[in-house]
Amino acid sequence: MPRDTATDTHTDTHTDVGTQAVVLIRLQQFYAAQVHALNDGDHVTYRGTFTTDAEFVLGGAPAPLHGAEAITEHSRSLASRRSESGDVQRHHVTMTGLVNRPGTAIAAGSRTLITTTTPHGATVVTASTTCLDEFAVEGGVLRIRRRVVVRDGARG
Repeated sequence: MPRDTATDTHTDTHTDVGTQAVVLIRLQQFYAAQVHALNDGDHVTYRGTFTTDAEFVLGGAPAPLHGAEAITEHSRSLASRRSESGDVQRHHVTMTGLVNRPGTAIAAGSRTLITTTTPHGATVVTASTTCLDEFAVEGGVLRIRRRVVVRDGARG
């Protein structure tokens, strides 16, 4: 994965290839469940993918979101606005890789394309982002404790 502001510490965090494969499979399953919940409006499941004290930093936003409830409410609000227009939004998480973040057992960098389909069926890419997630493992379950999202072309 190329270096950039969200993944500038890219490295092979887990040196054992078998361990890397297992962690990457868990991450793929995690992102699939999270994105399906988000895209389907299942806010209860989506909320459960974050720690209760999670931080969500969105480049260009005035301040980070703090806590799973605030993150979920933000997503719920955006979904409500889209439903008024009839647009359907989908998130496509790609190129997930492990990154080394001091003090974090598991961290992952990825790219996410966000598409929007209008009521007339036209689909357009509405955003391309780089995402860095730092995970906590709670009772064997992966949960995001910190997420940083930077839109392509933006910094910060």
